[in-house]
Amino acid sequence: MAEYDRFTGPRRIKPGAEARARRLRGTPTFAEARLWERLRRLDIRIRRQPPIGGYVVDFACLRAKLVIEVDGGVYDRTDVALRDLERDAWLRAEGFRVLRIPNARIEQDIEAVVDEIQAAIRASLPSLKQPATTPSQPFPLEGKGFSDI
Repeated sequence: MAEYDRFTGPRRIKPGAEARARRLRGTPTFAEARLWERLRRLDIRIRRQPPIGGYVVDFACLRAKLVIEVDGGVYDRTDVALRDLERDAWLRAEGFRVLRIPNARIEQDIEAVVDEIQAAIRASLPSLKQPATTPSQPFPLEGKGFSDI
């Protein structure tokens, strides 16, 4: 029986993908490590190097169906770019939005990158766009319960 993920439904992870994800988590690039330090502090859960299908992505917010890929110099190669096109098409077909961020942007202006990621998450999750409209429950007066007021 296939495992079940509460956000994405039945898990369709290829054999070996979880071991590869663990290995990649242990050896992040400088840009990935720098971005992860910022993403892990957000109010919404971001996963680092999660396997999705047969792929291991750099970061993902599964609740918002957002994949974040950090692209270094190797991504300028034609064979890598073609492989990424195929991978992005598969992820889009599964309902994910793919956000590609070059290493240079992370190194030059990480604040703008984090803002862009947060905007993409808010666009996917309307409930995060604004705070709740109901006020919090008032505290009862000291020493008295609500029935004594």
